[in-house]
Amino acid sequence: MFVLHLAIPLLLASALLYVFLCWKPGTVERDIFPEAKRGKKQKHVLFVTAHPDDECMFFSPTLAALSRRPDVTISLLCLSKGDFDGQGDVRKRELLKASVHFGLTPDSVIIVDDPHLPDNPKKAWNIALVAKTVEAVAAAGDVDAIFTFDHIGVSGHQNHIAAYMGVKHMALTAQRFKMHPLNVYVLESVGFARKYSSILDTIFALGSFAISRESQMFVADLQAYSTGVQAMMMHESQLVWFRKLYLAFSRYMFLNTYSKIN
Repeated sequence: MFVLHLAIPLLLASALLYVFLCWKPGTVERDIFPEAKRGKKQKHVLFVTAHPDDECMFFSPTLAALSRRPDVTISLLCLSKGDFDGQGDVRKRELLKASVHFGLTPDSVIIVDDPHLPDNPKKAWNIALVAKTVEAVAAAGDVDAIFTFDHIGVSGHQNHIAAYMGVKHMALTAQRFKMHPLNVYVLESVGFARKYSSILDTIFALGSFAISRESQMFVADLQAYSTGVQAMMMHESQLVWFRKLYLAFSRYMFLNTYSKIN
């Protein structure tokens, strides 16, 4: 009974905080770019994902927020075409359609089709190859900040984790980025209860955000949430029943929190 009396005010506070942050998004706004790049007129942000639909399922609030900024150009690097079920070509087309909802153009979406980077949770990706691939895209686009998965990869998918490991390896070892700094942010993985608590995770997300001055938080208002859902609807081949539930209950459709790794 005590737990129930404690939980109800906590959940109510989370919902009210979410409404407040939708109304005042500047409350959690922090500069995402390296100090050396803050004077650059047009900044370039790169999202590194593992499969088509990752951008919708995990990064929607961030994509929606950054797409509203006139001083930010966004690119998306998807490290596989999602061919686990033999639908790679279909999923590539779906990704291009989905990306339009976040203001991306086809030439800003790079989809890797490499047999050494298969969509398969049981096959380890070569971290050096991932790092080399990301470095080439980041260097060619003069990228200023990267967003990707963390060491758990939200769902524990090995391809998500490999994306993180490759980006981290690149950021810490590539000589180019010692001279041309960029910030790398990794998406916080949370436990099952928080993952499916929708906006009720707001109070805990704020706690994660407050821990470090270099952390980042993005909150999707109802318009941004709708954009994420509409984008996900373009991934028709993936819209099985449990993903539809995910769209309604996952905190990743409403909240993104990141830590900085370099």
